[in-house]
Amino acid sequence: MYTNNKLTKAVRLAIAFGAASAATSAFNVVAQDTTEAQKVERISVTGSRIMRADLVSNSPIHTVDAEELNARADITIDTYLNTLPQVNPAGGTTSNNPGNSGQSNVNLRGLGSNRNLVLVDGRRVMVSQANMTVDLNTIPAAMIEGIEVITGGAGAAYGADAVSGAVNLKLKRNFEGFDFRATHSNHDKNRDARENGFSAVLGSNFEGGKGNAIIAFDYSERQELIKAQRPFAAMATSTTTFFPEGLYFSPGNSPTQAAVDAVFAGYGVPAGSVPANANLIGFNSDGSLYSRGVPRNENINVENWRYPVDLSVNQKFFPDFYSYNFDEVNLLVLPLERKTFSSKFDYDLSDSLRVFASVSWTNYESQTALAPTPFPTVNSQSLTGTNPQTVKTGLITPGTTIAGNLVVPVTNPFISNDFRTILNSRTGDNAGLVGSGADEPFQIRSRSLWGGLRSSIQDNTVVQYMMGFSGDIGADWTWDAYAMEGKTTISTAQTGNLNTQRIQELLEAPDGGASRCEGGYNPFGRQPVSQACIDYVSIDNTTVNELNQRIWQAYVSGDAFELPAGMLSTVFGIESRKFEYDFNPGALSGPVSGLNAAAPAGGNNNFFDVFAEAFIPVLEGVAFADSLDLSLGFRISESEFEDTVKNIKSKKDRNNAFKAELSWVITSELPRIRTSFQKAVRAPNFGELFNQSLSAPQYFDPCSVGTDFRNSTGAAGAELCQATGVNNTSVYVQSPGSQTRTDLTGNTELGPEKANTFTLGAVQTFDSGLVIAVDYYNIDIEDAIISPNPQLVIADCYNYYGNNPNLSADYAPCRALVRGGGGDVTQVNNPVTQEGTTPTINGGYIKTSGIDVQAAWSFEPAWLQGNRLKMDLYVNHLLGYETQQRDYLPVVKYEGTVAYFGAGLGESFPEWKANLNTRLTLGDFDIALRGRYIHGMDNRLNPEFPLETSPQGVGSVTYWDSSVTYNIGTNYSFRLGLNNMFDKTPPVYSPNVQSGTDPSLYDVVGRRYTLSANIKF
Repeated sequence: MYTNNKLTKAVRLAIAFGAASAATSAFNVVAQDTTEAQKVERISVTGSRIMRADLVSNSPIHTVDAEELNARADITIDTYLNTLPQVNPAGGTTSNNPGNSGQSNVNLRGLGSNRNLVLVDGRRVMVSQANMTVDLNTIPAAMIEGIEVITGGAGAAYGADAVSGAVNLKLKRNFEGFDFRATHSNHDKNRDARENGFSAVLGSNFEGGKGNAIIAFDYSERQELIKAQRPFAAMATSTTTFFPEGLYFSPGNSPTQAAVDAVFAGYGVPAGSVPANANLIGFNSDGSLYSRGVPRNENINVENWRYPVDLSVNQKFFPDFYSYNFDEVNLLVLPLERKTFSSKFDYDLSDSLRVFASVSWTNYESQTALAPTPFPTVNSQSLTGTNPQTVKTGLITPGTTIAGNLVVPVTNPFISNDFRTILNSRTGDNAGLVGSGADEPFQIRSRSLWGGLRSSIQDNTVVQYMMGFSGDIGADWTWDAYAMEGKTTISTAQTGNLNTQRIQELLEAPDGGASRCEGGYNPFGRQPVSQACIDYVSIDNTTVNELNQRIWQAYVSGDAFELPAGMLSTVFGIESRKFEYDFNPGALSGPVSGLNAAAPAGGNNNFFDVFAEAFIPVLEGVAFADSLDLSLGFRISESEFEDTVKNIKSKKDRNNAFKAELSWVITSELPRIRTSFQKAVRAPNFGELFNQSLSAPQYFDPCSVGTDFRNSTGAAGAELCQATGVNNTSVYVQSPGSQTRTDLTGNTELGPEKANTFTLGAVQTFDSGLVIAVDYYNIDIEDAIISPNPQLVIADCYNYYGNNPNLSADYAPCRALVRGGGGDVTQVNNPVTQEGTTPTINGGYIKTSGIDVQAAWSFEPAWLQGNRLKMDLYVNHLLGYETQQRDYLPVVKYEGTVAYFGAGLGESFPEWKANLNTRLTLGDFDIALRGRYIHGMDNRLNPEFPLETSPQGVGSVTYWDSSVTYNIGTNYSFRLGLNNMFDKTPPVYSPNVQSGTDPSLYDVVGRRYTLSANIKF
């Protein structure tokens, strides 16, 4: 029972919360008249299970209703969520390379999509990856009524993996009627990147309102967009040394300059234009040779190129030097076809007992596509090598590994006369290869235009069932219990992979492989390859991921006893979570070039949690506190895992999470102060424990001629470069955007991460209706589970952090670098053990802090003559984002930097992001204008190589979307929209994530119109 004064306070606080959260939906508190007194419905908000009438959030929460979610006609949830300032856009519609298996995730605060939870109606949902993340493509979008994003941490409430917060998708409740929606969007000029969506929701009450049932269907499809369809993405800004024409490498046994000059003189090329020991020689189809040139060297350019200069040639660099343009055929926007079915059921068995249930099924198909396979992407060893994922050959000295190249005997019958002249001039000896001088084998690499694109077609099916009961215990207590079971099956059909072992066998065959497949295999130039040979070396493979999840939870909630300031409310509960994971790589477990080789993996994780919350009213109605409330939460989590492939079972581990939140209202005229402190402990996931993976990021090479390192260190720097594998330091220039490799493995010895989150804010309501909330947040993750960044190892070797002042090649990070025949860093090994594989470990920390500002203003000024104007503003100012990945690596500050390829999805950190939503209602028309601002950034390489001249960054970008909705009564509406109305192209920079930009952060499609129709009855 509430007095009128308490009702006024409850509604006032609810209004403050709702508006400060930039909510566009109804207030979170509903007042109902009774004949005796005023009563307020008890509700809960994301981040707590305590039911209270005057509940306000003590952590920053952003609330979005279905109207705002549908305003842009997006067919996937991630497309909208990735525009929110507190979200760092991660895997989504543009994640082709780096890929995300066609899935879409949300990444709060840039801490990784594996460190936040996705909930539906406050409950966990089925995961879709080994990192335990939820694929937003599998959520039944037609049922969504609104979204709450809590970003102050939520580990105590929902589980320790909610380090950065939780996204709660709220489904329709007690829906009655029929709701049909159709959407269409298309580029306004090119008519590409088309999206269509159709959804239908049918709901009904029955048995006099005791029960409610809802069913929903959703179909959506998205057209792919190829990079060649957008000028900014048609030419790669990075390069490759894997050419369709083949490329010759000569580490340790280079030809003579005289022989090279003599051969190229026959093409009219002046002597000295092609350095003999710089690995520049490629192959024309007529048996002649060409030189690929050296970047930014006016004296060493492309020579004797005899192919067309078409889109397969990267014309950003030609004829200064040649690189294959792999971006022409890559996807910029992934295709998608999705079908979902979902249903909800609620029924009052009695006045104090209710049953609820839900079922959902989603199937969608997506595709990624990359340029034809560069090979080899696996290493080679002697016949005595033991690694099953390496090529075996008798041409390699036992105990030696060759990285990045195939080994070819001089007996190969396809060697042309000009190339043989060069090979015969060799007099050196590469100790890693058998033989010496002219008889020693040589190394090449190539790219299989004849093998077609590397394509992955993902077929995802997710099924989830949930059933539960809730009820009342007397007048003040309630209980809730449910069980959920779900299964995810992901089948990925891959084409374009190559059996590198078979290619090696063809190269070694005396007849060039003609006895194995028609015509054999000629690697020298863009030569025709018979279908028989293509079939012989190609691998069409299917990988299968299966995940099973079982969760049950039960809790009681109610008022414990009366305190002077009000009622103390509590929650007590238990939860069990069991996950099973199985990955079958198919044929990818061998020496496969193309899509990354993989090994079988599987395991299970079990968690048992006990949790409690308490709301404690401390003071009320005193001189310095109209109200002072304390909320506490605690969770004990016991976990264990098992690696079912290696038969490794862990001991049980117990970790604690807790929260303490304070709300202080001094007087009704002053802002409400809110603060919270939370601790979360995240257990390692399947991928971190069991999986093997390959990382191939772009890197910066200090040894390249012209770097600040080379210019400032002189002969000492050149000597270190030579000692670490650069053959000719006077001419070596790194190709832009070249990549290195790190082999990562899971680690069953991992411990949990520990995270502390602190927030402090204020909420103020003004008489004009304006509400403003300002919140500071600070998140500190210790013992963080992070994959090492090879850039930092390279920078540390060459003394960018002051750890190797003597420029010693014996410094551990230097010994971890593996350079190929061309001088490029082909692999970064483990700096601690010097082994080729690097296990995931608990190392270093991640810290981020910032300020959120939210403002909402809804009013009906006289000049609008009864119509309404609503404005919502959300601003995030990133104060800091820093990491230390290992104790032997430096602290790096990434705030204000834009990502490059290999840094990971969601790794761009603008210091300012803002959204402004304006909605004007004029009779039957709603006119909306939405602005999104992204601040300019430096390149991520700047803090990683602090002594170098800053590489290219990006300027600020502002996008504007608009729409007009015509409402015909309450049953029909039609909307015409224009997204990116000024056709803002994304900023292009280098090095970048992909497509010359960061396509998850910036709009890569361009201006597009949207059409929507909604029918309700």
